[in-house]
Amino acid sequence: MTAEDLGASYRAGCPVGPESLRAVTMSYWGFDDAPHTGLMVVHVDVVSQVVTIFKALYDARFPIRSMRPTSEYGGSDPASMDADNTSSFNCRAAVAPGPPQWSVHAYGKAIDINTVENPYVEGGTVQPDAGAAYTDRGNVRAGMAAPGSAVNVAFASVGWFWGGRWSDPDYQHFSATGG
Repeated sequence: MTAEDLGASYRAGCPVGPESLRAVTMSYWGFDDAPHTGLMVVHVDVVSQVVTIFKALYDARFPIRSMRPTSEYGGSDPASMDADNTSSFNCRAAVAPGPPQWSVHAYGKAIDINTVENPYVEGGTVQPDAGAAYTDRGNVRAGMAAPGSAVNVAFASVGWFWGGRWSDPDYQHFSATGG
C-alpha cells in the first residue's frame, strides 16, 4: 500500500508504514441476509489470521453491517463507528488512561466489528450513541459479540483477544495483542 491509498487514516509518524499494510477484500453476510464484499486494511503479519476469521464468520452467516477502510470516513473513528462499520487500520492513539500511546489499530492488528451492536462503554458513556440499545449484553441479537458466539469463537481460534472482557468494555474490539 501507499500513503495515498491509506488517505486520512495514515500520516507521517505512524508506528507502521504503508509498506507493512495490506488491503484484503473479503466476502461477508449483511444484515439483509445477502452476501457482500468489503475491504479491510491490516498488517501483513495478520493477513492469514484475518482471512481465517472472516471465512469462519461467512460460513456461520454472521451478519456484518459494513466493511470499509476508515479512510472512507476521513480517518475518523467516531464517524466509522456511527456508520456501524467493521474496520482495522487507523493511525490513532489508544483510548486509554495515562500518557498517549498508539492504539493497536495504528499497527493494523486490531479489528472493530459491528460497532453499533458492539459499543465501547467507557465510564458509562456509550460510543457510538446508537450502541446504547445494545448495552444489555444478556439480550444477544444478530451481529453481537458474546462469549461462545460465532464471532468470539472465530477470533479466539487464531489467538485474538476480545475487548468485551475489559473493565470499560469495548465489545467491538478484537486484537492480536490483547490490547
